[in-house]
Amino acid sequence: MSLVNHAPFSSLLRHLSLLVIWLLLWRLSVVMEYALHASIWFPPVALTFTAILFLGWRACITLSVACVLSTFWEEYIYDTNRNAQTLLIAGSTFALLHVGVYGIGARLLRTAISQITSYNLYSVVMRFLLVCAASTLIVSVTGTLVLYDGLQSPTLKETLIAWWIGDMSGMLVLTPIFIAMFQRWYPALNFLSGITFVPIVHTNDFPYSVKLLLSVMGLAVTSFAAYYFNSPEIACFVFFLAMPQMWIVYTESPLHAAISLALFGFSMAGLVAFLGIDTQAYIFQFALCVMACSTYFSMAVPALISDNNKLHQQAHYDGLTQALTRHSFFNTAEQLAKQAVRYHESMTLIVFDIDRFKHINDTYGHTVGDNMLKSVADVARYVCRESDLFGRFGGDEFLILLPNTPLESGVKVAEQIRKAVGSLSGPVEGVTVSCSFGVAPVLAVEGLDNAFEMADKQLLAAKKAGRNQVKWSQF
Repeated sequence: MSLVNHAPFSSLLRHLSLLVIWLLLWRLSVVMEYALHASIWFPPVALTFTAILFLGWRACITLSVACVLSTFWEEYIYDTNRNAQTLLIAGSTFALLHVGVYGIGARLLRTAISQITSYNLYSVVMRFLLVCAASTLIVSVTGTLVLYDGLQSPTLKETLIAWWIGDMSGMLVLTPIFIAMFQRWYPALNFLSGITFVPIVHTNDFPYSVKLLLSVMGLAVTSFAAYYFNSPEIACFVFFLAMPQMWIVYTESPLHAAISLALFGFSMAGLVAFLGIDTQAYIFQFALCVMACSTYFSMAVPALISDNNKLHQQAHYDGLTQALTRHSFFNTAEQLAKQAVRYHESMTLIVFDIDRFKHINDTYGHTVGDNMLKSVADVARYVCRESDLFGRFGGDEFLILLPNTPLESGVKVAEQIRKAVGSLSGPVEGVTVSCSFGVAPVLAVEGLDNAFEMADKQLLAAKKAGRNQVKWSQF
């Protein structure tokens, strides 16, 4: 029994689905026109952009056919008495412009994303917005000059702006939804897999459906009020509806935020078309674009916070042992020492290192040495209190600052760490792990530098005395 390869059929079915969805979106934009050839947005733009973003130029034939078919469908709707040849030329010109420019934009965005070194949502959002604004402007300018009466058009400015903002709002609002759709269709082409962030979720928050309802109700009230009073000033209140959208962004998943934005866009286009408030349409269009940009930047905030936390971690903590770096340790220790002087508190400094670490590192390799460093650091961190300061001076040498701790207690802490380290298993059989310690008080007069010098001398004394012991200085 032979196995049948269904891949070509599956690919054909997806391209057919792409064609049908594109045409349905085009028809929907026609239904939502508030004036002849004027709608709040043009949803097929987002589908074209996303299809080429994922499939490359393989999607161009399907999208071009859709553009030509939409031209014939437009003739059927408006009955402008153009012949088939004229329609074919107009459809092909539209396809070349629409698919060509948005295809180039999609490929530029994909290339730009692949070159991002610090991969986060903010980097992707910035590049997407730039490509979106530039590509929609090019299409609107070129299309107005080629498909209409060019510079002689009496409505050149109005046509150009309406085309630009309509395409841009459609791309801004619906591209994330289509990206989610294509990621399900083509999981192997998920080029955004590097972007991750966990949304802020409030357990006592309102249900998602309630938030959507409040957002749409606010839009409906604003739209009807603007229509009834014929007031552009009232229409401007639509910008305040960014607040419920931001509420959704900060309390729901990114997919839920994208769905709410798409629903808001469809509702806005439908209400403007139904009420026929064409004189205020630009206000709603700009509000939709602003809301989309705000949504994406707000979604990027958790990613930026995550990046900042990582940078802080790298700057202040040793990557191997997770102890404070030398610079960070002494900066924080200086502040604690000043505080101790102010409140007349005792403070103790411990300096220790691993006995014969260089020999172990050279004999058994750096991997064994690194594991030993991590194990010793874990032991020291376990013994220390949360208020204690634990840092890595360099190599195998560590520092511990014990606030509000007299010298005698500091010596006991050092002994506790020494015994705990001694119970660790060695890197290989027959090799034991041990540490030598130097302990000194942080005196108000001499300060931290003098305490480090005294503790370091005691560490050398412990080494000379046979290692694996604690030495301390009274002065």
